[in-house]
Amino acid sequence: MDISVYLLLIVSMVLLGLTLVLFLSAIIIRVRHRNWSAKLETYRKTFMPHVLNYLEEGNEKEVIEQFTGKNLEYYAFEKIITEMLNHVEGTEADKLKELLFIDPIFDHHFNLLRSSDDVARVKACNYFSNIRLVNFKVIKKLKEYLDSPNQMLVFSAATALMGSDDVNLRVEALSRVAKKDFLSEMAMIELFHKFHSDEDDQNEAEGEALKMVLDQQDIPPANRALFIKGIAEIGYYNLVNYLLEKLKEPTPEWNHPQVLSSIIKSQGEFNNVKSIKTLRRYLGHESPEVVVSALEELGDYGSEDDFPYFKFLLGHKDKNVKKAAVFSLLKNGFKESEILHEVPESDIKLITKYVLMYVHEKRNKTNFNG
Repeated sequence: MDISVYLLLIVSMVLLGLTLVLFLSAIIIRVRHRNWSAKLETYRKTFMPHVLNYLEEGNEKEVIEQFTGKNLEYYAFEKIITEMLNHVEGTEADKLKELLFIDPIFDHHFNLLRSSDDVARVKACNYFSNIRLVNFKVIKKLKEYLDSPNQMLVFSAATALMGSDDVNLRVEALSRVAKKDFLSEMAMIELFHKFHSDEDDQNEAEGEALKMVLDQQDIPPANRALFIKGIAEIGYYNLVNYLLEKLKEPTPEWNHPQVLSSIIKSQGEFNNVKSIKTLRRYLGHESPEVVVSALEELGDYGSEDDFPYFKFLLGHKDKNVKKAAVFSLLKNGFKESEILHEVPESDIKLITKYVLMYVHEKRNKTNFNG
């Protein structure tokens, strides 16, 4: 037999074998899924009458007695409650939520929390983020996971701890997460906003606690800048002067362009006129990012004392600074001809482009606002 034919037969047999394996795997998966779905429906039929009866009579003991310890039944039960919550509100919704915290469900998730599997741990963290944290053992485990190399587990554990009413516990979690550089910007912002309680009487205590976090020297500049942005977004007015002092005399950990830029923007968000003199100092900063931030905020204040600085910065070597200077002048009533008069002929085309961009953005903003 020719060797090429022999090789072709071998390849054909291998492909046939692989096809058979894939076919059998598909059948097994479908059978398992069908069995899983059948069990899920069985648990659903078991729990549903007792849940409905609970809504009528409030007897949670009757619901608890239906649990036998199978993992799938916990999933089925939570799925029932979650689906029902999409269709009810008010008192009935509150009663249904209470069923998510009964002993069998709590114990199941506590066991998941102590699991060696990170996926199970994350599921448990997500559960505990929705209940009032009072159990010391749960809190201890959540704190432990803040040091995990698993990003999702760190984020989930921190999120759960942010659900606590205790400011000290929340700030401990935020303080430890703040030092990590592997969480995404979105994750950091979300955690910061979760740190903030809806209770107004905690604002001052939270602000003081945030000073402790930000005073740590080993926070990555990106995280420090994000937290400053969050301070302005939430409105911690008791930190306005604290941030201004950091801007006046920045120590090494604060003297980073990204951090300085964030503080400058926060002063604008807080409309702190006391910062104007300090902001002017940063018009001569070596970082274009910082200069642009200072330009934008001073442009919003519109002080005539700053107009000569704006004109001077039209000649800055960085294009973003030039653009910010143009926008600041136009924002304060300067005409295109007045601005072009201040620049050399080599820059006229670029400055004209920025003027047109400003007019276009202003028109779009006006149209959007009606």
